[in-house]
Amino acid sequence: LRDLSLVEAGELRLEKSLLDIREIIHQAATAIRPQLERKRIGLDVALSQEPILVAVDSQRIRQVLLNLLSNAERYTPEGGRITIAPTRHGDEVRVSVSDTGPGIKPEDLPYIFERFWRADKSRARATGGSGLGLAIAKHFIEAHGGRVRVESTPGQGATFTFSLPLGLP
Repeated sequence: LRDLSLVEAGELRLEKSLLDIREIIHQAATAIRPQLERKRIGLDVALSQEPILVAVDSQRIRQVLLNLLSNAERYTPEGGRITIAPTRHGDEVRVSVSDTGPGIKPEDLPYIFERFWRADKSRARATGGSGLGLAIAKHFIEAHGGRVRVESTPGQGATFTFSLPLGLP
């Protein structure tokens, strides 16, 4: 909540450095892999051979990735798959986290990044988080000059994609 308040007030300090986004993705994937293995969820990490340099606060971007991966894990059934894929598009990198869960209802999509909002109103803190993770992720990405979006078709999973400006080598 503190981080969200700082971001919204324009007072969040970012400790940016020029990094390869592939390394941050690798760290986040390594951190969540044991959880996924316990639920028998596969994790595909599609990393290119070429470095993808971005000027970011690695802690904040890792937090965004872990949030998206945790959400994907929460909604992906046993035997499902989660995929992380960074791709270059012009002067930005787009990082997608896709799952094979139930997807998100079209009427819920406009609210998905709002603080305290939950699609399933019956979920409590113990079973569904605080309702802040996606709002924080959105603000962290925007603080880096990027964007975040979600695409989903019920029954076919969801894909969260964030973009960040490429860094200068």
